[in-house]
Amino acid sequence: MMARSPGTSGLGEHLGALRVLAVGMIDSVHFARWLQIFENEKIDFYIFASGPNRRIHPLLVDLVKRPRDGSRATYHLKPMQAKFSLLVWLIDKVLHSRIRSYWLRKQIETVEPDFVHALELQNAGYAAAEALEKISPRPRLIITNYGSDLFWFSRFPRHLEKIKKLLVAADRYSAECNRDVALAQQLGFSGKILPVVPNAGGFSKSVLSAELALEEARTLILVKGYQGWVGRAKIAVEAIRVIANNLAGVEVVLYSCNRSTMAAARGLARLTGLEVTTYKKNQMTHDEMLVLFSKAKVYVGLSLSDGISTSMLEAMAMGAIPVQTSTACCDEWFDATGVKVEDLSVEVVADAILQGLYLANDPSNRNINRETIRSKASEEYVRDAALKFYR
Repeated sequence: MMARSPGTSGLGEHLGALRVLAVGMIDSVHFARWLQIFENEKIDFYIFASGPNRRIHPLLVDLVKRPRDGSRATYHLKPMQAKFSLLVWLIDKVLHSRIRSYWLRKQIETVEPDFVHALELQNAGYAAAEALEKISPRPRLIITNYGSDLFWFSRFPRHLEKIKKLLVAADRYSAECNRDVALAQQLGFSGKILPVVPNAGGFSKSVLSAELALEEARTLILVKGYQGWVGRAKIAVEAIRVIANNLAGVEVVLYSCNRSTMAAARGLARLTGLEVTTYKKNQMTHDEMLVLFSKAKVYVGLSLSDGISTSMLEAMAMGAIPVQTSTACCDEWFDATGVKVEDLSVEVVADAILQGLYLANDPSNRNINRETIRSKASEEYVRDAALKFYR
C-alpha cells in the first residue's frame, strides 16, 4: 500500500493533519513527555508499543483519553497492542522481532503516515527498519537516539550490524549529545541531522524561575540508585562510606533503587551512623524529585554508559552540583561547575563527591548551571527545536 506523500512546508499543512507513527516505550515518561510537546499542533499521532510494558504511563493515558476537537494533536493507541506487548516481546526474543515488525508494517500500511518516528533504537529502531523494508514507497523514517543506543551497543558485533542497517535506512536522526551525532555519521548515517536537544522535553518557566535554595538549606547528598547493566550506584555508596567522617549533618538519599542498592544503603547506615533514605524506582513523582534536588548539595550519578542524564539536568536546574560519570556527555553541559568522573574506582568517586561538596559552597556555581539549563533545556527552547522534526 502506498504511503501518503509527505508535505514539505509547515506542520499541519496537509489535506488534514500531519500523521506520525510514533514507535516507543509506552511506559516511559520520556516517550510520553516527547509526545506532549506537540499537544497544541495539528498532528495525528499513532502509537506503537516497541517493547515490554506492564502499564501505560499515566501521562500517555491522559493524552490518549483527552477529547478530540480537530484543532490540536490526537493520540491513538490500540488497547490490545498495549495489553499484549510484554507477551509479544518475550516471544520475539526467540523470533528476532519478527512479530513486532509484522504488526508494525501492517499499522504503517493502514495509517499511511508521513513519518515513522522510532524513539529508541534497539527495540523501536530495529523493528521499524525491518518493517519498512517491504513497503514502497515508504514514509520517511526518523530515529531518536536514547541514552546508550549507539555509545554502548555499537561495541557488540551483533548490534553493530543492526545499527548500521538502521542508520542507512533512516532519513533523519536525533540525539541528545553531539558525541552521538558524530558516532552516527561514522557508522554510516548520511541523512538530516535534527537539533540536539534533551529528548525528555524541557523545564518549565515556573521551575526555572523558582529561587534556588541557599547552601545552608541544602542537607542532602542525592544518589541515583541504578545498579546493574550499566548503573553503578553501589560504588557511590561505598565512596560515601569512605568519606563518612566528612559528612556531619548530611543525609544521604538514594532514589530509583533496586534491591541490591537498598541493601547496600542499609549497610551504609549501619556502619557509619549516617541518616540514609531510599526510594524504589517510580516511587517518587517528577515534582517530588525536583524538591529533592532543590534540597541537595550534590547529585551523584554513576554509569558505564548514558546519553544526557536527565537527573544531571534536573540537578543543574535545581541547584545541586552534579557529580557525574563523563559517559553522560556532561562535558557538553558543564566544565568547572560540576565534577566529571572519569574512573569508576571508589577512591576517585569519593574524591569527586568531596570536590562537589566544595563547589556547592559557592552560589555562583549553582547560578551558572541554572543559566545553562535555561539556555539549552527550557521548555520553550526544546519545543521550538522539536517542532522542526516533522517539517
